[in-house]
Amino acid sequence: MMMGLYEKITGCSYSVIRPLLEMWSRMEGNEGMWRGRIGHVADHVLSAAPYDIWLQAVSVGEVAVAEALIHALDKKMSGLKIIVSSSTPAGFGRAVSSLGSRCCVIPYPLDFPQVVRSITGRLRPRVYACLETELWPNFISSARRVGTRTVLLNGRISAASFPRYSKLCSIVRPMLAGFSQVCAISEVHARRLKALGANPDRIVITGNAKFEGLLEMSDPVKVSTIRDQLDLKDSDKVFVAGSIRSGEEKAMVSVCMDLLSYDPETVVFLVPRHMERMRSIGNVLRKNGVAFQFWSEFDCSGKRTANVMIVDVIGMLFHLYGLAEAAFVGGSLVPKGGQNLLEPAAWSCPVLYGPHTEHFEEARMALEQYGGGRTVRDSSELAEMVSRLFQQRPARNDMGARARSALESLAHGAATRQAETLLRELKS
Repeated sequence: MMMGLYEKITGCSYSVIRPLLEMWSRMEGNEGMWRGRIGHVADHVLSAAPYDIWLQAVSVGEVAVAEALIHALDKKMSGLKIIVSSSTPAGFGRAVSSLGSRCCVIPYPLDFPQVVRSITGRLRPRVYACLETELWPNFISSARRVGTRTVLLNGRISAASFPRYSKLCSIVRPMLAGFSQVCAISEVHARRLKALGANPDRIVITGNAKFEGLLEMSDPVKVSTIRDQLDLKDSDKVFVAGSIRSGEEKAMVSVCMDLLSYDPETVVFLVPRHMERMRSIGNVLRKNGVAFQFWSEFDCSGKRTANVMIVDVIGMLFHLYGLAEAAFVGGSLVPKGGQNLLEPAAWSCPVLYGPHTEHFEEARMALEQYGGGRTVRDSSELAEMVSRLFQQRPARNDMGARARSALESLAHGAATRQAETLLRELKS
């Protein structure tokens, strides 16, 4: 009943706001995402239909999972026609950059019935896989109506999100019950998915493909090239603060100032989670008299002019972690649930984070169990910890190696197992 009501409400809403959405897409032009999000599909995408597999990766983290899955699929069966979609500009940009030469990449359509029926009917994927519980009722329903088998990969329900999903059980339950396979990242997440309506006979625990993808993504040659471009020496003290969220700007600037007061030659990279935050970070730095440079300015001039850099381009963060003596993962000093704590660990880099890591509890527990990560309460404690790691290289190297071991402990061939699930579905 609730599914039907949701479909009617979203359908009526689309009829009302469609002219506005069309106008918005025309203003944005062909290079933007809105045309794709309201159902416009490029000719080259249509001509390749039908597709074997459609992977939906909401943002950058899920695109990393898609990369690992496609790599595993290509090892087992070459020539599969795969389409990847993403919902955010950051995710879409990452997918185009890393996967655009291998498969079609499109913006994920908005969940209006008129839009998703049109797209699923024209692209006709044999298997649709949503990554990390990216559930959109109209799309999933439309895909199933055209005979597409639906799979949930890297399935996870955080402790924080479980109560919210429970309140929407009349919508969530039929979606989860209809998946032909549910690949959960751990026993804890499998239990939560079962409680929300997934068929227990179709739940398998495969591990987290995101972690396996991190190991495959680390490219020391690329990091060496970036180091040379930045004119950094191996002995330079480098700190990377990644995925900075709203409310963390002042704390990160405070850390910058503390580290520079300890050693003016320290190099700091500040990487906002969302690009619109870069100006806010710049304003705080400017008000506090801290010289800085945007990465885009460095791209244009080829010369680093400041020891503090705001990274205002997409796709740099992971490899910047490879330069770092210590790294902080944002979204954790404020109640945002954290970001992927294990990206720095792929480079044997000590991982620091705030107390709010609810969305990455498994990663945090592994890091702390192995001694590769540590919670900091505030900017003062973070600056103190980074300074200590800078001064104590043996301790820093040991903590970094332990972080890498924590990552390896969680990367147990998950992408391969999930790729095998997709191939079985194709043969069904």
